[in-house]
Parts: sequence; structure tokens; C-alpha cells
Amino acid sequence: MKVIVDVDTGIDDATALMLLLSQVDVEVLAITCVRGNTDLDKVCVNTLRVLKECGKRSCPPPVAQIPVYRGADRPILDNETDASHFHGVDGLGDVTWSEEVDIADLQSEHAVMAILRLINKYPGEITLIPLGPLTNIALALRLDPDLGQKLKEVFIMGGNIEGRGNVTVSSEFNFYIDPEAAYICLSSLKAPLSIIPWEVCLDTQRQIPWAVYDKWIGLGTPRANFFKKITEHWIEKVKSRRQPGFRSCDLFAMTTVLDRESILDKETVHATVELHGHLTRGQMVVDWKDRMGNEPNVTIIKKICVEKVQQFVLDMLQ
Repeated sequence: MKVIVDVDTGIDDATALMLLLSQVDVEVLAITCVRGNTDLDKVCVNTLRVLKECGKRSCPPPVAQIPVYRGADRPILDNETDASHFHGVDGLGDVTWSEEVDIADLQSEHAVMAILRLINKYPGEITLIPLGPLTNIALALRLDPDLGQKLKEVFIMGGNIEGRGNVTVSSEFNFYIDPEAAYICLSSLKAPLSIIPWEVCLDTQRQIPWAVYDKWIGLGTPRANFFKKITEHWIEKVKSRRQPGFRSCDLFAMTTVLDRESILDKETVHATVELHGHLTRGQMVVDWKDRMGNEPNVTIIKKICVEKVQQFVLDMLQ
């Protein structure tokens, strides 16, 4: 499987990248970076750090093992919101590192141009996995409106299906950061498009008890130690809020990409994004009962197999 993964690397993106990089049958053509959880420079550094910790490298062309590209440093319309309160100021838990990563390992080509080039090079072969705000993808679609038809499939982590927000009262973070980009993607991708929404991640977290997380971080392997290091900041906060179990939305989303049998329930519907509501800007609006009469454009993943997630993480960390 050939993939391009678009990230705003905070803690949850890092765990998803660790899982992706542990799969021997996946060819990662590119990792593209976008502003979201933290500012773009930190996203790029965090992405390079994950590669380094996983024994991968991103080197200057033409010898890059997995090339990393710097993308959009702001949403289509300016939005100053980030998730530093959750992921730390650096986006990766504000922990101390013994070694720095070399930002010179980034590719010189802009992420949007790399997305266009690679999809046109491998038409019908690439699975696109956006895990952050959709700015890079929307900009690519504006440059090539037929881009979506050249993709094999798309898996997006973002949006919400019950109007339950995690950054505003009614909006999920990735869609809220750049609602215009989310709107463009849902209306223009024209590729088989699956969405793993916020509420499904909430349901999954309730089924992964803290004892399972403790087992993971106690494995003592280099990857388990890295996993523990970047998640401790985050776990302390959520435990203090009585969160019932472990959650990493991007990790859950990556599981569905890598194993379709992990998808236990799904529904194909029409969905769009509210752009103008005073209280609902950035909310994904799902036409469950086909009241608008539009063609279905997304498959909503409604339930994920928790046992599959747990086994993937265990294998990844060993």
C-alpha cells in the first residue's frame, strides 16, 4: 500500500506515525506537515523526531528514506487556535531531549506541490491519510480540482457526528482550525472517503483501560520508552479529569487504514461543514436521513474494534 500522511504532529499524530512506520507492507511516499496542534516549525521538528526514534530517516534529496515536507503555516482564513494546552508548547509533551533533530532534513519542495506531484505520478494507487487540519489537501484541490479522482482512497480523522465539540461547544479541532479547508475537501475530493469522527474516538477510549496503557509503557523497549515519554504529559492531564481510558484519535484512525476488519460499523451518507454559524462554525453536518437529496460523499466510521487497536499498539511497541 502506497500512502501519503498529512500531519500536524502533536502527541496523537506521533503515535499514529509510530504505528504506520512499524508496518513492513506500507510504502510511505511522503509525510506532509501542516499547522494545527502547534506551529508549523514545531510540527516539522516533531515529525523528524518520530522518524528518528523509529529508526527511519528523512534526508535531503535525493536520498530521503521517507521524505518530510513543510506545508501550510496557517489556515485558509487566519485562526490563531492551537492545542498547546493539551500537547504542550512544543506539541510533543514539552519533554527534554538529549539530541536535537536536523531541520535541514526537510525537503525543499512545498508539501502541496509534493502531494500534487506524487498523486499524478501514481494515479489510482495512493491512500491519503490526513490527521490534522485539511489546509494542505484543500490547497492541492484548488490547484488541481481533479486530484481526488486520482486517489485510491482517503481516510480523514476529524469532524463530528453528534455536534459534540472538543474545541468549541459543537466543533471538532481539525475541522474547526480550518473549516474552509474541510468544506473544500468534503465537497471536492470525489474519491472513496472515510471519516473517523471525534465521538467514535470517545467511545473507543472508554474501552481501553489504563491498565492496558500501563502494560504498554512497561514493556521497556526503545519504542515503548519513547511512547511513554511523549504521552506522560498528556496522560497526567486527562487522568486528572477522570478520563475513563486511553485515547489517541489519530492512532485509532490509523488502525482503520491498516486493517479494514477493525471497522465494525460504518454508514455512507452526505456530509458538509458549517462555515457561518456563530456557535457551529466548523461543525460537520451529516444528512443522516437524506433530507437535502445530495449524493453520498463520505463513509462515516461508527465503531472500531478495540481489540485490533490494542494488538496493533502491542506489536508496535515490542
